[in-house]
Amino acid sequence: MRMFFREFAVVRVKSKVRAWEFPLSLDECADSPLAGPLDDALVRRLDQACGHLPFARRTHDGRKAWEVCTPRGSLDVWFTSDGSLFLEGVTSLNPVFAVFAQLLEVCGDLALEDRITGELHDRASLLRLVRRDEQRTAWRFSAAASLAA
Repeated sequence: MRMFFREFAVVRVKSKVRAWEFPLSLDECADSPLAGPLDDALVRRLDQACGHLPFARRTHDGRKAWEVCTPRGSLDVWFTSDGSLFLEGVTSLNPVFAVFAQLLEVCGDLALEDRITGELHDRASLLRLVRRDEQRTAWRFSAAASLAA
């Protein structure tokens, strides 16, 4: 399990963008694929969906935020007053995927922006990233085990 600091933004994308191949680099897009900030009604529904996540609890730190503490790390999910949604924490990609999948149930026009690489992910490309991360971890454990034997 590879735990790193993760920093993502959940964004709405234009409907035509959902047909594009992901991941896609924001730097390579001639026109912005983003559909603008999340409106208040959508923020309320997404916030409510976060409350249904296992291991999620309100942070009670003055933000509209949830903390998702799992055996695979800790992830903050927080909403800003300007209609943005961020996921940050030291974790593996599995909790990030779980939160994103839950949010997609509420709104299918969402993408996940990796704030470190500038790439947008849909569900399938994020799942590929999760699997690649797990394969690297499995390879490291098997290599370490063979060296120890």
